[in-house]
Amino acid sequence: MADRVGRGQKLGRVVAGHAARSTAARLSAPLRSEDAIARKRDEAILRFADELVTVIGSMKGAALKLGQMLSMFDVGLSSPATREAFAARLAPLFDNAPAVDDAVMLSVLDAQLDKSARARLSVTPTPVAAASIGQVYRGTLDGHREVAIKIQYPDIGSAVRADLKNLALVIRLGRGRLPGVDLDPIVAEVSRRVLAELDYRTELVNHVRMYEFYRDHPAWRIPEPIAEVSTDRVLVTEYLDGTTFAEAVDLPVADRDRIGEAVYRFYCGGVYDLGEFCADPHPGNVLVMSDGRLGFLDFGLYLRMAPDDVSLQRNAFRALVEGRDADVYQMIVDAGFIADPAAMPLQDAAQYMRSVAGWHLDPEPVTVTSDLARRVFASAVLPGSGHFGQIRQQNLLDTHAFSRRTEMSVCALLGQLGATAPWGSIAREWIYETAPPATPMGESIAQWRRKNPG
Repeated sequence: MADRVGRGQKLGRVVAGHAARSTAARLSAPLRSEDAIARKRDEAILRFADELVTVIGSMKGAALKLGQMLSMFDVGLSSPATREAFAARLAPLFDNAPAVDDAVMLSVLDAQLDKSARARLSVTPTPVAAASIGQVYRGTLDGHREVAIKIQYPDIGSAVRADLKNLALVIRLGRGRLPGVDLDPIVAEVSRRVLAELDYRTELVNHVRMYEFYRDHPAWRIPEPIAEVSTDRVLVTEYLDGTTFAEAVDLPVADRDRIGEAVYRFYCGGVYDLGEFCADPHPGNVLVMSDGRLGFLDFGLYLRMAPDDVSLQRNAFRALVEGRDADVYQMIVDAGFIADPAAMPLQDAAQYMRSVAGWHLDPEPVTVTSDLARRVFASAVLPGSGHFGQIRQQNLLDTHAFSRRTEMSVCALLGQLGATAPWGSIAREWIYETAPPATPMGESIAQWRRKNPG
């Protein structure tokens, strides 16, 4: 308990210190030039980034996620160089979660499984991956079947719940800098999802659904979940061995294009296939298999969208593709996304939507570069974008917020690959029932669907 209290106090001191420096900078601003003011502000924000990494870099659970979330914020930095420096200073929060002693982790496994189930598993006592709430080990089931064993950190539930209480401290810095006048519903949804990730039973249910639905899929593979040796704190699946996404970015262009298309189809098309989707596109969740398919991992952050919301998303996407700006505007006003139509009229709303989604509206091939991905993100959330003052007064509902976040994250992955594809033509396969497959991969998926109806 004392440790968790201390963590909150440290985080509070960092945010309070940043606020004090910002206040001091504002008070002395009249005495300095605009360049000097910007330089001082940049120095304070970069110092804040260093302090935040120092405080939460040794934490797990939600605190680590909070730092990663903060790295997406524009916090008033004045130039591309200082924005890159800010991202670089927060990069350690993405690289490696701090490891827990293997003996401690294996004791969790021993406690979670009964003797007969535990006897079926042999574990290589070195983790192959570490994440915010657990570590992954390689092992064998029944002496011959290779498996991945994901084990939660001891007491991670208490740590996550304590860290979530600190969320308000960091949101104090980010409030007003993301779309939506009221961040509370989105923060509440993030909190619910972080807590949901603690329940491996629920993740197992999600995983089983994806495995069953995409069994024998021609473009990707979901590792088989193994329920009989899984618990609410241990998740065992088939072990997939493949090339990591980080390694894939150096593959030949044709391979990167194929990988990019599969990533786009899996993460962005799922909501139209199932009415549900994995909302965590992340390099660590993608493997390139030896047969050319992609392996997709981790279904903790998984959302189901109501049928009416799926229809709204499909119809709005269709109207945007067809240039029916007035229709899509009326749809999002009626849905409550435009809380203040006077603050964001039709022309501005259409311009904003196209700046964010334009990369996958065009039916012709588009190469997604890292620069394009940055521009998409900047258009969506940064104060320097032309519509930031308007969009911050509007409201994006929970599942749709995660759907848009997923699209932006996919765009970022495609930017790392430099992938080229007719993204808009692929999307038309989902929004028009009669649209023909846009690519050979699309044709192979259509054939698979005909063989596997429902």
